[in-house]
Amino acid sequence: MKHQSFIILILLTLFSSALISIIMPMAKEVAIALNLESEAQVQIINSMFLFVGACSSIVWAILGDKFSRKIMLIIGTFIWSFFSFLTIFATDFYSLLFFQIFAAIGFGSALPLIFSLLVDSIEAEKRGKSFGTLSAAYVLGNGLGHMLSGFLIDYFSWILPFIIISICGIFCTIFLFFMKEPTRGEMEISSEMDDESVLGLSFKIKIKDFKKIWQIKTIFWILIFNFVMFLAIGAISSNFISMLKNDYHFSSSIATFFLIVVFGSQMISGPIIGDLADKKIKTDKNGRLKYVLICLVIGSISYIIGFCLIFSSNNLIMLIIFFIFILIGAFFFGGIDPLTQATLGDIGPPQIRSTIYSLNFLAYTFGRSLSILLLAFLFLGYGNLYRPGYVILSIMALISSLFVFILLNTLPKDLDATESD
Repeated sequence: MKHQSFIILILLTLFSSALISIIMPMAKEVAIALNLESEAQVQIINSMFLFVGACSSIVWAILGDKFSRKIMLIIGTFIWSFFSFLTIFATDFYSLLFFQIFAAIGFGSALPLIFSLLVDSIEAEKRGKSFGTLSAAYVLGNGLGHMLSGFLIDYFSWILPFIIISICGIFCTIFLFFMKEPTRGEMEISSEMDDESVLGLSFKIKIKDFKKIWQIKTIFWILIFNFVMFLAIGAISSNFISMLKNDYHFSSSIATFFLIVVFGSQMISGPIIGDLADKKIKTDKNGRLKYVLICLVIGSISYIIGFCLIFSSNNLIMLIIFFIFILIGAFFFGGIDPLTQATLGDIGPPQIRSTIYSLNFLAYTFGRSLSILLLAFLFLGYGNLYRPGYVILSIMALISSLFVFILLNTLPKDLDATESD
C-alpha cells in the first residue's frame, strides 16, 4: 500500500475510535443539559452505541467482501460523521439515543474493513508491527475522545466535541476517495499470477466460505478470547476519568491528564511488542501468542495490585506507586490486540477476511459493551465506588489467559493446514 493510503487508514482509525469515548467523560454534563434522570442513562447509550456498532460491522464486512471495501468505508464514514453532528440537536434521552445509534451503524464499517485492507497490503512477517501502529492510532483516538470531552467540558458546551469529531469524519470521507484499494489476497498470491481478471474473480465471497471460519479452530478461539478479555478490561479505560474523580476526588482536568499519561503508553507498546513478536515468529510459530500471554499476565497482575491500593489524592508516595502499576498494566495490555489481529491475518482465508475481522470486532466490542454494564452494576453494589469493580475486572482478565493456552495448541496445526492448501 502506498504511504499516502496507509496514512489515510491511520487517520480514519484515529477519529472513528474517538467516538467510543467522547461522551463518557461528560456524562454528568450531558445528563444535566438534557434533563436526564441520571448519568446511568448516558452509560446505557454508550453501551448501546458499542453493541449496535459491533452488530452492524458484520453487515459492512459482508458488503465489503462482495463489493469495494473503499466504497463501503466512504459510505460508513459519512454516516457516522453526519449523525455525530446531528447529535448536537438532541433534546432528551430518546433523541440522543436515536442519533447515537445511527452514528454507531456507520462506525461499524471502520475497523473490520481497515484491518482487511491492511492485511492485503502488508507482508505476513511485518503485520505485527503494522497492526501495532494501527493499534496505537486506535488508542490515541480513544484518548482524543477523552481529551476533547475531559478538557473542553470545563469551558464549553457538551456539543463542541461532537462538532469537532464530525468535521474530522467529513475530512476522512474526502481523503478516502484518494486511497488506492489493494487487491484481495494480494499478499497470498504468487507474483506470477498478475492477471487482474484472475485476481479479481478469485476472491469473491460465497456462502459456503463462512464454514471455513469455524473449521479453523484458532479463529474461533481468538474470537472467544477477545470477547472474554474485553468483558474484563473494556470498561477500565472508558471509566478511568470517572473513577479518579469519584473514588480519589481528582478534578476533571487532572483526571484527564493522568488518563493520557497512563493509556498513552499503549501508543508505543503496540508497535514495540508487535515488532518483537514479528521477529519471534521467524523461529517459533507461537511467537506472537507467547507474547500475548506474557502481556496479559503482567498487565493483569499490575492492575490487580494497583487497584487494590487505598489512598487519598494528597498521599504523593501512594499516588506514585499506584500510577506506576497502572502504567505498567496499560503498557502491556497495549501489546495484546495487534498480535491477535495479525494472527487472524495469517490464518484467515483472504476472500472472507473482512467478515472474520468484523466477527472479531463484534466479539471485543460486545465484550466492552457488557463490561461497561457490569462495572455499573459493581459500582452500585460496592457503595458507588469504582475501585472494587476494577479489581474484579482485572482478576477476570488474568483468568482469560487460560484461552491463550488453547490457542498455543491450535495455531501451529492451523498454520500447517493453511500452508499445505
